[in-house]
Amino acid sequence: MYTKTLNRFSLSKVKELFLKDDIVSIGDDFILARQTNDIDLELLKFPSRIDGFVAAYCRKGHFKCTINLTEYEIRDGMLAVNIPNNIIQLEPIDNSDELVELTIVAVSPKYMTTLSSDLSKIFIDAINMLKSPIMEMGPEEVELSMQYFQLIDTVMNTDSEYRNDSIGYLLTSVFYLIGGMLKKRLDAVDENDEKAPSTRHKRVFESFIELVEKHHNMERSVCFYADKLCITPKYLSSIVKSVSGFSAPDIINKYVILEAQHLLRHTDMSVKEISDLLNFPNQSFFYKYFKTHTGLTPNSYRQK
Repeated sequence: MYTKTLNRFSLSKVKELFLKDDIVSIGDDFILARQTNDIDLELLKFPSRIDGFVAAYCRKGHFKCTINLTEYEIRDGMLAVNIPNNIIQLEPIDNSDELVELTIVAVSPKYMTTLSSDLSKIFIDAINMLKSPIMEMGPEEVELSMQYFQLIDTVMNTDSEYRNDSIGYLLTSVFYLIGGMLKKRLDAVDENDEKAPSTRHKRVFESFIELVEKHHNMERSVCFYADKLCITPKYLSSIVKSVSGFSAPDIINKYVILEAQHLLRHTDMSVKEISDLLNFPNQSFFYKYFKTHTGLTPNSYRQK
C-alpha cells in the first residue's frame, strides 16, 4: 500500500546523496558545504521535504526551484531558506550551462534547539511571515555572512577541546543574522504596504496550510477547513487571498494535483487506485479534475 506522498530527506541523506564537494560537518546535525552543479540532484526534481533548516547562498549562476508550490528563479547574490515541512522541487541544472556555485549551511531541528531557546521560533516566524523564502542580499550582508562561514570553516578544522561549543555560538550568531535580515525585509514590506496582512491573518493562513497538508487527500471543501479553524468559509477565503494572493480552493487544488502527479510518476498504482486514495467519487471525475488543472489526462501525464 502507498503510504508516503513525498520524498523526505534527513540531513544525513542530504550529505550522502547531494553534497560531494568541500564539506565540514558535526555529525549529521550541522553541515557547511561549498557546492557546484557538478553533482547528481536527480532526486530533488521530485517533490521533497528536507528535515532541517537550510540556508543556500548562490555565489554564481542561476537555477529554478519550487518551494511550497511557488516557482522561484535563484541567481547570484540570492539566499534561499528552507524550514522543515517545506515542499521543495529543484529544476534539473544543465551542467553544460553556466556553472552554479552555492554555499550551504544545514542544521538539524534537534541541533537548532540547542543553539538558543527562542532561535527556532524567531527563524520560523520570520520565514512564515514572508511570502517569499528567497531574498536578494546586499554587498555588506554577503561580506559579513561569508566572514562568518569562513570563521566556522577555520574553527571546524582545529583540534580545540571546545571546537563544537565555539561552532554552536557562531551558528547562533549566523542564524540571528539571517533572521534579522528576514525581519528587516518583513518590516519594510509591511511599512510600504498599507494592505499588508495582519499577524493574526498570517497565523490563520499558516494553520490553514498545515490542515491542507494533513487532510487534502480526503477533504477539498473550504467549509471543512473553515470549520476546523472555527471561522466562516467567507472569512477564511478572504484571509487566504490577502496573505497568499491565491484563493483557498486554488491552494487546496494545488496540493491535490501535486499529490496526484507524484503518485502517477513515482508509484505503480493504477489510475483507479489513485482516484480512490484521493477520495474522488469515481475515476471519470478524477480524469476531468486532473485534466482541468494540468491540461493532460492522468495517463498522458504518466507517459510524459
